[in-house]
Amino acid sequence: MAKVFSLTLENFSETVAQIDAELLKTKATKKESANAQLLLEETFMRLVNIGKAEIVNVKISQRFGDLNLQLESEGVEYNPIVSVTDYDEEDADYFRTIILKANAHKMSYTRKGNKNLVTIQIHEDTNKQLNYTLFGLITGIIVGFVLKFTASPEIISFFNDSISGTVQTMFMNALNMMIAPVVFFSIITGITGVTNAADVGRIGGKILLLYCITTIIAIILGLTVAQIAFSSGLPQVGIVEGKIAEQVEFSFITMIVNIIPKNLIDPIINREMLQIIFLAVLFGICINKLGDKLKLLSDLVKLINMLVLTVLSLIMKFIPLITFFAMATLILTLGMDSIILLGKLLLILVCTYSSMSIVYFLLIRTFGKISPMPFLKKLPHFLLMPFSLSSSSATIPFTMKFCTEKLGIAPKVSSFSIPIGSTINMDGASIFHSVILTILLKMYGVEINADVLCILAISVFTISVGAPGIPCGGIVMATAVLGIFGVPAEAITIIMGIFPIEDRITTTSNVVGDIAVTTAIAANENLLDMNIYEQRN
Repeated sequence: MAKVFSLTLENFSETVAQIDAELLKTKATKKESANAQLLLEETFMRLVNIGKAEIVNVKISQRFGDLNLQLESEGVEYNPIVSVTDYDEEDADYFRTIILKANAHKMSYTRKGNKNLVTIQIHEDTNKQLNYTLFGLITGIIVGFVLKFTASPEIISFFNDSISGTVQTMFMNALNMMIAPVVFFSIITGITGVTNAADVGRIGGKILLLYCITTIIAIILGLTVAQIAFSSGLPQVGIVEGKIAEQVEFSFITMIVNIIPKNLIDPIINREMLQIIFLAVLFGICINKLGDKLKLLSDLVKLINMLVLTVLSLIMKFIPLITFFAMATLILTLGMDSIILLGKLLLILVCTYSSMSIVYFLLIRTFGKISPMPFLKKLPHFLLMPFSLSSSSATIPFTMKFCTEKLGIAPKVSSFSIPIGSTINMDGASIFHSVILTILLKMYGVEINADVLCILAISVFTISVGAPGIPCGGIVMATAVLGIFGVPAEAITIIMGIFPIEDRITTTSNVVGDIAVTTAIAANENLLDMNIYEQRN
């Protein structure tokens, strides 16, 4: 039972001291408790003087990790939050009013019966969304198994197609609608935050260099693991000549040329992420170059960036629901036999992904010159988000928020590095493609010699950099590589059984790489708040 404090003019100081002592026993910090006292005092005085209240009952409420003060008083109808919209510098309580106005977003008011109810937010649980998502994931798995073993095929089909499929399609449409604007305006905001053009080039160069290095390491690791783990024992499902096709469907040169769009509209419409990044970097540099002449435009871009991130955050409120349906559908779709059969492959992929943490450990230690332990300790609390979304691009706002709030990375670095990383840094995808393509080539009788490994490495690098950061985007790209070696496209169906699960793990690995590189660059540029970075999660 929550303790209720009766606050009056006579016992104000004594009771507020008791409330402060109770708050410090909770998750509230000293700063949050002090701020709560200021808001409590000002709200109480207004409820007494204007709301004609004699007693204000104060209750400390804790729910789902959130901590609030709830004030309840009888009297005339009075909203202390609305009243702070108009104030005069000549007022005696001008500065106290400023405090109340600055914190109005943390307060809410309602009238119930003859009572004024005011809620003051003290502490918000930053992991609340993750907790909800975890709940959705677990309940989705449970419901999936219940339906799988109790429901008829007709009911399962109706659930998958009409309910789960419909909800997920609506969510992904809303998500896809916002990804391009988020990437475009986030990158421009990041570049304009670095006012010196030389700094933009230096930081941008470091971002590209480290992303390329981690991708190359991931490819080498994937090819090595595949050669060792699957050196023998693979079934032969087909035979091809093993000759590389003359007509390659894609090339690194073509990808580089296509980065520059023919017009400004098509990249947004077609969601060509590399072209969007090019335009964002170009516009960001030009806005910086013109300086004060375009300050109005620079401010407008920042406001639009806030808008698109807010819209995307509202869409993301539905992630727990989407996670529920996604996991339920996953259980209903996959058969237990296929999960067991491909278990070895999935286990090897997970172990390979995990081994990349050593690379990130060394990267933060050597390039960032800081201890990677806070990074490794805080990261697990965030991994459920990319796993649930199965999209590097969709995770962008959450990844940037995690970098800023949990790791102390300056927004001008995270808003620049993370959107770029979500497109060109695909460490998890590089490992996946390296392992899977090697296995499929061997199963179709293609001899894996030095030439094939070289071409395979270049191809994997190309499709990893150019692959869209969307769910299941790697399937199409992997099929294109198989065509180079004459392997039929239907070969990819061999691993389709585990792909829904593997794709989520790959996305998680991709996002971890983005965060690791961003952390290392921020530390190297002295744009990392060490107090936040070393603070316990």
